[in-house]
Amino acid sequence: MYLSTTAAQAPHQLRRISCIGFDWRAEVSLRETLALLNGRTTDQWQYTDEPVADVLIYDSSNALAQAVVRRTTADQARACICFPSNNQDQGELALRYPFGASRLIRCLNHASQSLAGHGGSAADRESLSQRLDNAMALPRIEAIALRVGRHQGLLYPASRRIAWPVALDIDEIAGMLGGDVELTALGSADRALHDAITAQAVVEGPAEALLWAIGMTRSGGQLLGRIQTRQAYRLRRWPDFGVMGRRSADLRCTALLMQRALSVGELTQLSGLPSAVITAFLNAASLCGLLVADTASRAPERILAGSNSRFGGVLQRIRTAFALHDAA
Repeated sequence: MYLSTTAAQAPHQLRRISCIGFDWRAEVSLRETLALLNGRTTDQWQYTDEPVADVLIYDSSNALAQAVVRRTTADQARACICFPSNNQDQGELALRYPFGASRLIRCLNHASQSLAGHGGSAADRESLSQRLDNAMALPRIEAIALRVGRHQGLLYPASRRIAWPVALDIDEIAGMLGGDVELTALGSADRALHDAITAQAVVEGPAEALLWAIGMTRSGGQLLGRIQTRQAYRLRRWPDFGVMGRRSADLRCTALLMQRALSVGELTQLSGLPSAVITAFLNAASLCGLLVADTASRAPERILAGSNSRFGGVLQRIRTAFALHDAA
């Protein structure tokens, strides 16, 4: 278990907690356990979907989670609780999934003690995903300047490519997922700044893996403004899941949206996944340019999951083919 401090505490301060490296069931478990605490901790704790928080619980066997924690602890930006994913650690401050209330209380109170005198992390008014989507939608934009720490590069919205000073490996992506990202939209009048950044950003490649990871982890639990809940969407092609890996929930949503166009509610119902998982998936697909709106007019929300419906049979065949009924 590792703990690092971040930023001005008052008694019973509202703090934020998140987890990374687990499947959606662990996130649900953490949310539910937090709801049971009911004032039994030194501070108040609120779950956030983003890994920018006071406490970050992570699966120590997950490569991306390890990278995010490395970047976080190196910057001493916020608290990090680490526990072994093999559930063998019996230490007093070790957390194991499913998360039990008594262990979680001990860990959170220890974190509050370590964070005494430091303010809780503040939630962004707009998520990184939304800010990035807003910038990409601006008219006559040529590139978006991204700054993370001492590195600065260019994202080209039209081609979904990125130029960065170093190879965009898992540690560099982790820095964007777990840190502050500054965005500046560049047009034709910003050629001097564009050229100055280009001189340093010498490694160019596809940005899809980065955009997918940002949509998955930095959406703040909110759909992008461009995504309409009653509009049906499909996927243009299978995504590049990149450092996030081929998680069962993402495979499930991909299989459904490759089969036909679905609205947000229909995808939630047919997949059987929490709305937060659907939100992150759709945001990631949209940022990557893979989400396509159905051109047909939309009827009111339909109930499609009935086993006697024609589509219910198709859905069952999809689930069987992809072993989705057994997927984690």
